[in-house]
Amino acid sequence: MRPYRNLKVEVERLDSTQVRLDIEVPVEDVNQALEETYQSLRDQVAIPGFRKGRVPVSILKSRYPEYINNEVVRHLVVSGYEEAIYAEHLTPLAQPVFSPPLKQLNVSENQPLTFSATVDIRPSLTLPRYDELTTDKAPVDVPREEVDAYIAQLQSQSATYEPLEDERPVQEKDCVRLDWECFINGEYVEAESQQDVDVELGAGIFHEKLEEALLGMELGDTKTVAIPFEANHRSPVLAGNTAHYELTLHAITQKLLPELDDEFAKDLGYENFPQLYGVIWNNLVEEERSRQVDRQRAELLEQLIEQTDITVPETLVQQALQNLQRQFAAENAQKAAAGEPVSTENAGLPTHLRPDVIKQIKQAWIFNAIAEREGIHITDDELELELRRAAEHQNRDAQVYANLLKSNNRLEDFRSQLQNEKIYQFLIQRASTRQSLIIT
Repeated sequence: MRPYRNLKVEVERLDSTQVRLDIEVPVEDVNQALEETYQSLRDQVAIPGFRKGRVPVSILKSRYPEYINNEVVRHLVVSGYEEAIYAEHLTPLAQPVFSPPLKQLNVSENQPLTFSATVDIRPSLTLPRYDELTTDKAPVDVPREEVDAYIAQLQSQSATYEPLEDERPVQEKDCVRLDWECFINGEYVEAESQQDVDVELGAGIFHEKLEEALLGMELGDTKTVAIPFEANHRSPVLAGNTAHYELTLHAITQKLLPELDDEFAKDLGYENFPQLYGVIWNNLVEEERSRQVDRQRAELLEQLIEQTDITVPETLVQQALQNLQRQFAAENAQKAAAGEPVSTENAGLPTHLRPDVIKQIKQAWIFNAIAEREGIHITDDELELELRRAAEHQNRDAQVYANLLKSNNRLEDFRSQLQNEKIYQFLIQRASTRQSLIIT
């Protein structure tokens, strides 16, 4: 038994993430808590024959024994548990389980109070060496062919379409001008209907069943096509329904591409074609660099989790899943109240997200350990600077944006995201460069 101020605590580690604290509150602390409760009760109650604040202790004991016991137990157990956690430098992950239960605890004058608390705690971690982590650090490059392909897409988006003079049936890879009207259960769906639209067959833009229906049609023809959609379709209007499309062909057209010259560049807001080419190339390099950072982060996190021995308590996993389920139910309730379609995509959310929840918990513990060991934190000045940047990006006032985060209890989440950014940068710098498997 080791003394901590007026408390005696014995710690038994049940496993890497759970401890039992056997706690004894000494006699003097029990007596003091009883005296304080008597005095507090005196100031609250009025008993005939006695002035307020002058009721004898013997009367209080006889009339309010249960209240006195519960108040003293609550005070001594809560303060004793918190002091024990602080003294042992433990980080609890959930509420403790007391033994015996608080309702069964009784205090007596001149007697110590003993109880146990079993609690899940954040484990102490042994981190791998940073230079044992590997990731791709090759210089980012984008081949000229990718730039040319991107500009070809811009060229295609600026194309014009002229009707062919020859009248013939629609063939594969034709360009056509048509209307399509969508009906679900006999009702016209304006959001899924279009008029006078130019479509290039075979470009992967149009639904394949609609393309098949167009083949062989002639000018002025109309055809109806039924298409069943899966329940998880991106369009809530179409999801789980069978839509009937009425196609009307107006023309078979010729696609005319603009010349890749200075005029083309000016139409897109550039001074000339070389400037357009250079800006697009730089943008593609930056996008690839961003993707490389995302890959580096994913690789390093995966290695950290694999190389760090962590067991996540089941109670913590279930708590996180229940929170997500409640959040999902609340979002669906809001949608239903607003008359919006209710999503069923995450109906099995706890099972579906269990691996992600465990991974997120492990990441949080590992990153906390790295932050503590390396002194990686976000200062208030850094937080204010990043808040301003985020607000400017969203065309918002910085103070209004900060107040919004505070009101939604998300300011510390924002700080945590910034800290994670710092930790990822640190890990990428310290990790070893993965050697290429290609010998040049």
